Amino acid sequence: MIRLGWFQPYETWGFEGLTKELIETLNIWANFIFGPLLSDRTRSIADGVSPATYGRKEAFRVHQSLKELGPVKIPRYFVFMDRAAIGLGSVFLHLRAELNFHQLFNEQIDGFERDVLTAHQKQQLDLCGLTAAD
Repeated sequence: MIRLGWFQPYETWGFEGLTKELIETLNIWANFIFGPLLSDRTRSIADGVSPATYGRKEAFRVHQSLKELGPVKIPRYFVFMDRAAIGLGSVFLHLRAELNFHQLFNEQIDGFERDVLTAHQKQQLDLCGLTAAD
């Protein structure tokens, strides 16, 4: 099956059996979670929305859509990343932080080299007598 470009990020994360409709639903949540990283300007996490209501509309829309389209099996490590993003977002909301999250993220990944990370992880696993899970 030929996959369009917007399937690839989800398949890279380990999602399986996705349809265009499921991707559109997942994108609602992705835009909510990663919106601050995509917007290259100083802003709050909620960007003018009350922290009490921030995310409720998106969560409701995703929940309703998944009830209609069927369940999606979420990869375990994606759940961890999603919860970490929500937790950090919550901290920034409570601190009323206004930052350029896009710029901060790009500064952190500048110079990232996958091969260097892979070698470091292998070294650490070897020190512990463990092997990488496929």
